[in-house]
Amino acid sequence: MASVTNTGITISTTDSLSSGQKIFIAAAKEAYEPAAPDPDLISSERMPSGHKQWDILTYARLSDATALTEGVDMTTVQQLYANYLSINPTEHGVIVTLSKRAISRQPDSLERQAGSQMGVSMRARQAKDVIALYDGFSKSVGGAGTTLDITHFRGAVAYLLTDNDSEFGPAPMPLRMAAHSEMISDLILDLTDAGSRVGGVEDGLSSELVQRWWRGADRAYGVQVFNSAYISLDSGKDAKGGLFAQEALHMVLEGNDESTRETDESRRTTEYGLFKSWGEAERADPHGVEMLFDAEATV
Repeated sequence: MASVTNTGITISTTDSLSSGQKIFIAAAKEAYEPAAPDPDLISSERMPSGHKQWDILTYARLSDATALTEGVDMTTVQQLYANYLSINPTEHGVIVTLSKRAISRQPDSLERQAGSQMGVSMRARQAKDVIALYDGFSKSVGGAGTTLDITHFRGAVAYLLTDNDSEFGPAPMPLRMAAHSEMISDLILDLTDAGSRVGGVEDGLSSELVQRWWRGADRAYGVQVFNSAYISLDSGKDAKGGLFAQEALHMVLEGNDESTRETDESRRTTEYGLFKSWGEAERADPHGVEMLFDAEATV
């Protein structure tokens, strides 16, 4: 699994580091949103300081090797071609203002909650930026009003693992799918026949999916399945997820997370800020599939 790692937090303030601020920073760094796995499912890297954009080279495959005849010169010569992918990170931020009176009444818990909620807010924004890329894959499986089943799922996997593109070739394993919970529920029902089964679910693939599908700990046809809670529904109650290889999408992080704390004595308030810079883009289009399926709530 790709990992988006924070290497540190910079404190932009002339004040000494108070215990409350330490609590806020720790909560912001440790905030984890299990419903937003998307940024961790794609490749990522941190842009070196001094750059305003990051250029990534993507090399096209060479043609297959040529059979040789003894004593005969090889005349086939190939060129190595590379394409540039430029990503310009954008700064994102969230600010919360707390009154001194409120902080004094809950000195630790309030600042901890502020840090935690701001960390979740930042993570949600990052996840939604990645989710928006699923719509860009040229290959799409399903359609409006279509229920996701194992045939669609297996077909998408087969497409990615087939040599369909002269430039990128088959998608490398492991593959992962990020989808709306209702889409995954439909897939589970199709795999387990849970809608008509009277007894328990049998051990194996079906059991694993039913018990752990939301965590990506299980695999179906070698694909990790993740619930992505920030995937939205369109007017027809359909949702767009993605099934892809890690390097199909790429994220570039700029600098370290930045935390600020400013006190306004006249207003008796303290403003907390959390800032993070990143940019994301599609890197290998043939290594991803848009999954468009019905996601209308069943309850």
